[in-house]
Amino acid sequence: MSFGTFIEPYESARDIEALAAHLRSFIGSGHRALGGARQFAGQNRIFDRIVGQIGQFDLDYEDQCSAQYYFDLVRTLRDFNGQFDRVVEVGVFMGGSTAYLAGCSAAFDFDLDLVDISAPFLRFAYERVRRINPEAAKRIRLFHGDLPTYVREVMRTEQGSTIVHHDGAHDFNQVVKDMASLFYARKNLLAVIAQDTHLRGSVKHMNFVDMALYAVFGTDLKYAPIGAVLGDHDMLTQPDNYFGNYFMPGVAEGVVLPMAANRFVYPHPAQPLEDLLPSEEDIAKFAELFRAEWDWSAQNAA
Repeated sequence: MSFGTFIEPYESARDIEALAAHLRSFIGSGHRALGGARQFAGQNRIFDRIVGQIGQFDLDYEDQCSAQYYFDLVRTLRDFNGQFDRVVEVGVFMGGSTAYLAGCSAAFDFDLDLVDISAPFLRFAYERVRRINPEAAKRIRLFHGDLPTYVREVMRTEQGSTIVHHDGAHDFNQVVKDMASLFYARKNLLAVIAQDTHLRGSVKHMNFVDMALYAVFGTDLKYAPIGAVLGDHDMLTQPDNYFGNYFMPGVAEGVVLPMAANRFVYPHPAQPLEDLLPSEEDIAKFAELFRAEWDWSAQNAA
């Protein structure tokens, strides 16, 4: 099993098209930020170039961030330009943020690691970049696993200043584990960018990304808001028909936490990283959740 390791992308167009057909079942609203991104035309040449590239992508996909968020993401990397060597994207889904992060990699000279518990989503996100920006794809590595495992296997062993972009699990407990794991690689951590800090929903799913940040970094959190801020009467502030999810009005879509201005209040320094790692049962659940990881050679030979 590949969990906890770097994996290779698919090189065959036939493979990736079969993968895309299977992942179509994950497309809920069908939202694409590309149309909204055009309102920012002329404000940032790097953003403009990426938007032009994304228009070339010819497979079905769904974006889960606003155009404002992607625009602010590019500006955030520009603001940190020269201070980091790598961006780690945790939770890639269909590569919405990946396309913008990768599109900045040459301009700001950094490498990009993608981290996800789903190998199919990792490979799909990579394919988006490879099709629109082959040179940027060469700077990408795919890590099949969760953030605590990535911290143990990569961040604690490799040097360089890192920005972590988190849009993975949104439930309180897992976000606490993810953020707390960064304590063990804090010397290399320049900043954390967290998305969906305005998300709420059914108590079953415990969508409290913002509260998890306070739990790990303290109630005197220092951050810059990014992304869309919805009004009281926006339809997205009402529970949806899928998981009862909605966005809080007046709250930013995401935040940027510069680590020079923040501190870890959790975990305790005496606690080991191993306390935050997934159990064998957890990993088995991940595998069951994403059965789309097929034996492609067998599929294509059929």
